Amino acid sequence: MPFYFNDFLVGQQFHTRGRTITEADIHQFAQFTGDWNPVHTDQTSAEPLHGGRIAHGPMFPGIAFGMLSQFDLIEGSAIALRGLNWEFLQPVHIGDTVRVFATISAVSPHPSKPDRGRVTFAVEVVNQHDQIVNKGSATIVIAAKPQGE
Repeated sequence: MPFYFNDFLVGQQFHTRGRTITEADIHQFAQFTGDWNPVHTDQTSAEPLHGGRIAHGPMFPGIAFGMLSQFDLIEGSAIALRGLNWEFLQPVHIGDTVRVFATISAVSPHPSKPDRGRVTFAVEVVNQHDQIVNKGSATIVIAAKPQGE
């Protein structure tokens, strides 16, 4: 059962288990987006810059919210992504394991539609060394709990 707008409170925290980034993740993202930049796909080119191939930065907002959706936070209740602000702080290499820490930073009802509201998530993606590799925020329009539930 998903969380609805009414279920979110400022300060609530959610922590995911780990997910290891694989060569297949990088290859599939490159194939999907057409981004074959050598820092992602060519070990020889990436080695002097990053110590090896790194994952595409834009993968991580999607991975983060995919990992958070395992809590049923927004599955079936999300209506729209309204805003995304993201920073890429450190490279993520093949074999790194990431976890997500999310805190609800704002909750506001829709001014004219009582069946929904906006929830802002402050998100940190950390690696296996507890280093923050990505951070950002996302505001999502989420359905209010249906009457009678």
